Amino acid sequence: MRIALTLILSLSICACATVPSNAPHYRRAASPGPGLANVYIYRIGAYPTLRTPKVTIDGSRIFDPPEKSYTVVTLPGGLHEMKIDWVWDTGSPDLDFPISVVAGQSLYIKITGSFRGNGLAYQVGSYAKEVPQATADYEIADCCRFIASSGTR
Repeated sequence: MRIALTLILSLSICACATVPSNAPHYRRAASPGPGLANVYIYRIGAYPTLRTPKVTIDGSRIFDPPEKSYTVVTLPGGLHEMKIDWVWDTGSPDLDFPISVVAGQSLYIKITGSFRGNGLAYQVGSYAKEVPQATADYEIADCCRFIASSGTR
């Protein structure tokens, strides 16, 4: 029993993350070169809030977003495959979907979710959606801090 509890506690701690307090506030990234576009990925209200999913685009790891964080990745125009992979014990479904990047136009992807609790039972959900620039600018500026992308594209 002690070993099982230690294992559960270790797994919980390893997957917890928060945004560093000294992480930069939101600001738009510089315009990329010809044929490229900035893709902003941010996370607000995606449960469980103390766990991080792994975000990949075209199989390359981009970042593991803590709640209230964002990153920017530069991609060439065209279709790309985005995946949000949650740890199995969170109950949140993995998401796998195409994104259409238009060269010279920024794209904003919001990772969010839902939580319903009823006594000891709960249900979580995760989803991602494209958000208009004005909405994303407001939401990211209001809550999010920058986390550098771990993948270069």
